[in-house]
Amino acid sequence: MKLTIRIGSMQLWLSLLGAIIVLGGCQSESQWRAGPEFGSTVNEAVQAQLVNPNAPVGNQKVTTGLDGSAAKSSVDNYQKSFEVRVPTSSGVYPTGASFGTSSGAPK
Repeated sequence: MKLTIRIGSMQLWLSLLGAIIVLGGCQSESQWRAGPEFGSTVNEAVQAQLVNPNAPVGNQKVTTGLDGSAAKSSVDNYQKSFEVRVPTSSGVYPTGASFGTSSGAPK
């Protein structure tokens, strides 16, 4: 029994040592550094989609924000937009038929 455990643990240690050696070969010598042009394509795409790249320059109308009641109303409307309303049954179906008699004549 001791011999089996000893061989099993030796195999485990050799497997771990082999994995460390193999994975150590994947490590690069120097760390990756971004070049000076890194991200320029994304920045060019963002600039191409801007309507007015100089938007803040020359803007005379400064927006300072909303007053408290308008901001609260906006947030409340936003929150209510996620509520699911259960339709109430009025007895009238989209076909125009309703519950009861279909002739409309009094009983």
